[in-house]
Amino acid sequence: MADYDLVVYGGSPAGVGAAVTAARAGLRVLVAEPLGQIGGMVTGGLSRTDLGRPETVGGLFREFMGQVVSHYRDSFGEASQQVQDGRGGERFEPKVALSILEQMLTEAGVEVRLRRAICAARCDRGELRSVTFSSPKGEEQVEGGCFVDASYEGDLLAAAGAEYRVGREARADYGEEFAGHLFWDPKGGRATDEGTGEGDDRIQAYCFRLCVTDDPTNLLPIARPESYDRGRFRLLEAYLKAEPRQLEDVLLLGVLPNRKWDVNNWGFCWQSMDFVEENVRFVDGSWEERRAIAERHRDYQHGLLHFLQNDGAVPDDVRREAARFGLCADEFASGDGWPEQLYVREARRLVGRHVFTEHDARTTARKPDSVAVGSYPLDSHATQWYRIGQRSPAPEGFFMCWTKPYEIPYGCLLPKSPRRLLVPVCLSATHAGYGTLRMEPVMMNLGMACGLAAALAKEQGITPDAIDIGELQARLEEQGQVLRA
Repeated sequence: MADYDLVVYGGSPAGVGAAVTAARAGLRVLVAEPLGQIGGMVTGGLSRTDLGRPETVGGLFREFMGQVVSHYRDSFGEASQQVQDGRGGERFEPKVALSILEQMLTEAGVEVRLRRAICAARCDRGELRSVTFSSPKGEEQVEGGCFVDASYEGDLLAAAGAEYRVGREARADYGEEFAGHLFWDPKGGRATDEGTGEGDDRIQAYCFRLCVTDDPTNLLPIARPESYDRGRFRLLEAYLKAEPRQLEDVLLLGVLPNRKWDVNNWGFCWQSMDFVEENVRFVDGSWEERRAIAERHRDYQHGLLHFLQNDGAVPDDVRREAARFGLCADEFASGDGWPEQLYVREARRLVGRHVFTEHDARTTARKPDSVAVGSYPLDSHATQWYRIGQRSPAPEGFFMCWTKPYEIPYGCLLPKSPRRLLVPVCLSATHAGYGTLRMEPVMMNLGMACGLAAALAKEQGITPDAIDIGELQARLEEQGQVLRA
């Protein structure tokens, strides 16, 4: 008998969605998370939710949003500023999100093990049967009836031998406008003729999503980093000199409850929070290499904040506005206000039974095996610095194209092999298609679909690829999932 009916690798929102849904259906569930807390980016600094069209979000993420609203209403009152800044549960403090997701897992009876990184996976006759994790006490082998890879990196699917790719398809592979090497025209909303369209191994840039405050009772000042290198920010200096700028022209700031802000990269700035090109070795790196890469991202972003707050080349009004902010003393205490979770926007992508392309979002929205609906724009951050002629280096690979709501097929979650594995985060998509799928509400609800699929498979004594899609869809709709665009 297997140790667990469902083993979930990765405590991301997708992992929480799969685990809670399966446990509520009566399964014995384990979540193994390589870092020190669950919740992935939702508890790791991404607090201004990338929602798309709110009416397309149902299921477990809608339940989570409802609990966010309840927290601020019960704590501060219906008419409070906190409820207003929460915007219907779309915005929240990281510590509040962590408390809610931990409670969800506890109430569902899910076992959670932190600091567990995948070491190996064992398959038998084309079916995934067990996984081995490293732990502070040594290696642990766990057998499961089904498995979900809810990691941002796709480490379980790789260990299990599932087919995947890293990087960008060529424009000719699927006829996608936003595939391959490209430059984007923000005014025309299209790819320009300067890009080659060639595929490569580039993935979009990472950063830490920071939570900052201007509350002096909760503010941790941005000290000069020991590794500070002003030369890193020459491009930003030129950007600030090019025309009158405000801080909002450099950083994307999203208001949160209790005098906090979510800080993200601003894509139209020449140089912002993304550390472009510094994630090249991340995907296939060891955990030691990944930690070193994450530390370099932290040093870069720390230096950028110090530059904005202190450097004489920064316009006075921008410098004064930046100086208002510091990290939050009541968030990420073990990291002095810095989250542990790096924003891994893209890593491995499964090559599964259905490969989701930009056409699935733009022109073929209906899917007979739909298990969730998305609506966020096709969106990629820069992949590399690129120089054309004598111009200054430009961030290549960025694009954003609005879409209407579209349906996400179950086949995107299923590897061709092995069976008994479901993949809701590094799911089957092209680089261009993944740009709209990669948002946390979508991932959580795809995780929910994985949890119910595992429950159906156990009930019927079959593998998740053999379940009746109509029955899965009926159960998803019973639990509030939006399935139709």
